[in-house]
Amino acid sequence: EQLVNMPANYLTPTKFGDYVKIFADEYKLPNIEIDIKGRDFLEKENMGSFLGVAKGSAQEPQLITITYKGGDKDENPTVFVGKGLTFDSGGISIKPSNGMEAMKGDMAGAASAIAAVFYAAMVGLKTNVVSIAACCENMPSGNALKPGDVLKAMNGTTIEVIDTDAEGRLVLADALLYAQKFEGRYTIDLATLTGACIVALGHNHTGMFTHDKKLAKKLTKAGLKAKDPVWQLPLD
Repeated sequence: EQLVNMPANYLTPTKFGDYVKIFADEYKLPNIEIDIKGRDFLEKENMGSFLGVAKGSAQEPQLITITYKGGDKDENPTVFVGKGLTFDSGGISIKPSNGMEAMKGDMAGAASAIAAVFYAAMVGLKTNVVSIAACCENMPSGNALKPGDVLKAMNGTTIEVIDTDAEGRLVLADALLYAQKFEGRYTIDLATLTGACIVALGHNHTGMFTHDKKLAKKLTKAGLKAKDPVWQLPLD
């Protein structure tokens, strides 16, 4: 909650990584490894979808990975992937100015992913967890992504961008591909992806999409217990 409420000039992608390290040190969290990668790594991994969003900003993008090893060595982890737009202006497809200040919170998915792995470490869960936060800004500039541009994700898939304010799926595309290396038993992405979800469900329920009926039941039950309810939406 503290991270979500921080102004974007205080919480840049780089400072997001700094806060992650400060928190881990402050609470002396056990069995935690933090790995923060910058633009050079993203370019090396051909993460063109993520970089396409980030290139309009003066702030450096950051890919933050936190690994918690509380379970068996051979146990596949639960992997959380969070959208970390520390500010989303909409880019060239700029948002209306009214209410744009709330877009400092477009990194709530990344904050939730980080909170999940830190919680696991704090209470000593006997399981393995990996959280990935894909952090950048979406800004209009002379270098910014333009409507009609074509990006290439790290698996070679090409993506035509029609609306630069649909940046979350571009960042998550590469982050989810990167997440495959951890061979998660579950991979769960968390994102403030679209206001259309609020149109559908209102402000109290999180939209949940999954083909896994067992996981859907578990997440629904957990949401009710935590008073953070989810509602399953169709994928057919």
